[in-house]
Amino acid sequence: MSTSPTERPVVYVDESANSGQNLLDPHQPVFTVAGVHLPDDLSASIVDEVREQLPRNLREPKYTSLAGSSGGRRALMRAFACLPEGSVRTYLVDKRFMVMTKMVDVIVEPMAHRDGYNLYEGQEALGLANLLHMAGPVMGDAGAYDRMLRAFVNWARQKATTEELYAAIAALKASVHDQQFVEWVEILEHCRPVADATAAKIASQEHRDELDPAIPSLYCLATTFGQTLGKFRLVHDASKVVDRNTTRLHTVHFLPDPARPGEFMSPFMGAIEFADSKDHPQLQVADWAAGATRQWAQWMAGGSGDHFSRDLEQVVRPWLIGLIWPAPVDSSGS
Repeated sequence: MSTSPTERPVVYVDESANSGQNLLDPHQPVFTVAGVHLPDDLSASIVDEVREQLPRNLREPKYTSLAGSSGGRRALMRAFACLPEGSVRTYLVDKRFMVMTKMVDVIVEPMAHRDGYNLYEGQEALGLANLLHMAGPVMGDAGAYDRMLRAFVNWARQKATTEELYAAIAALKASVHDQQFVEWVEILEHCRPVADATAAKIASQEHRDELDPAIPSLYCLATTFGQTLGKFRLVHDASKVVDRNTTRLHTVHFLPDPARPGEFMSPFMGAIEFADSKDHPQLQVADWAAGATRQWAQWMAGGSGDHFSRDLEQVVRPWLIGLIWPAPVDSSGS
């Protein structure tokens, strides 16, 4: 016998540092989304305990304000220590690296698919993105590499033409001093016909929100909760991009899974609702979890950070269920 929607488990979700399709915002290099599955009474007691340790004039204990003071940091660490194992899950995105993964997804993969190759099945797409991301600024001019990334983001946002994108790719290629790496950059050049066709789809809004990390991150997060909870209600803090992609998420199981030929995508098990964090302590906990994950990740990536950012690692790592993050590749490019 199936449970009614109101009786289903509830997962509360919030994000940190979402700059939408502006993946190259220098002030927000990392995006995180956090999901929390906690009983009402436990989450309320955790939030109340944090409030008791803060000035009374603080209206809502947001992560940014808490992490800015020693008292707030202590309160956060005590709150995190009260969270049951498995009650918090997070997904993490390095936005700059995501630009390159999207270049491969949008421009290279369709061409490979036409030629009978599945770049996802053996993670060749991820390997190519890693290779270009790691070697591009080293084998070629770092400024030219940055301009190519910027051109792709602008192209996907209809702020640059396909001609301008491929001029940037050509400029990077011209700056490369290693002939073997030139051949990898030429893969992007060979996919110009796909870019021409995709530009029309972008103009027709068919690829709206293509670069926004919120949708793929939420899908991955919800899938892991669905594996343990079955069908659940997903209560998300206000989000325009999630709102306009709700139908897309709920129909994803009709789409073929590129990594598993012959199979479909896993169904999105959560019925999406939106709420204010002031009304749900779980959303406040999700805000803290997302903020802590983002702060630790920025420190790990070599950005700004301090001892607190480092100390968050032991708390944050067990929450991670997935990430879009660069990794070293071997000399063969695999």
